[in-house]
Amino acid sequence: MTPVNGAPEPLEIWTEVTSFSPEESTTFRLARMLLLLAVAKSSGRKVPSLDRLGYYEFFADNPFIVIEDNKARDAADRASLEIAGFTRVQLAYASSGPRFMSRRRRLQHDLAQLIAFGLVELTGDGYDISDAGIALADDLNSVYADAYRTSAEIVLRRLASKSNLGLERSVEGWLGHSWLLVDLLDDVNDAVVPPGEWPEHAEGDQQ
Repeated sequence: MTPVNGAPEPLEIWTEVTSFSPEESTTFRLARMLLLLAVAKSSGRKVPSLDRLGYYEFFADNPFIVIEDNKARDAADRASLEIAGFTRVQLAYASSGPRFMSRRRRLQHDLAQLIAFGLVELTGDGYDISDAGIALADDLNSVYADAYRTSAEIVLRRLASKSNLGLERSVEGWLGHSWLLVDLLDDVNDAVVPPGEWPEHAEGDQQ
C-alpha cells in the first residue's frame, strides 16, 4: 500500500500501539477500591481487616467465582451480573489463584495511599471510606463503575456475614489450598518485626 500524503504505513502505526493493563494503573486500582468501600458503607457492611478487604476487592472483580449453587438467589445474582456486563466465561478465572496473590501484594500499598489522601480512615471497626472518599466515589460515572457497584453489592452480601474461619474455608475452595498456602508463606517471608517490638493486638486479630 502506498502511503498517502506522507502518512505512515499501517505496520508503523501498529508498532507504536502499546497495550494497557488496568491492573498496572495505580489510579484505576485506587478508584476501584473506593467504589468497593463506598458500597460497603451504603449497605452497612463493615471491612474489619486487610484480609477481608483483599477478599472483597478480588471477588467483586471476579464475582461468578463465589456463586456456586443453583438456588433462586443464585440465579438472580447471576442475571444481575450478566445485565451489568460481567460474563461467566473469563480467561482470567482459570488463573484465579495467581491473580489473587498478585493483587494481594499491592493491596497494602494502595490502601496506604488512600489513607494518606484522606479518602479512607482506619477506625475501631476497621477500614471506612471518608466523606471526601464518598464524594469522589460518587463522581465515578462509567459503565464499568456501575457494573462494579452491582458486583460489589452482591459479593459483600454473600461474604460479609461469614465468620473468619468460614470465609477462609470458602476462599480455599474457590482458589485452591495450594495458593492460600503459598500466599501465607509469602506473608511470613515478607514480615519484618523490629527486635523487641511485637504487635499489641497479636491475639484476637481478625483474619
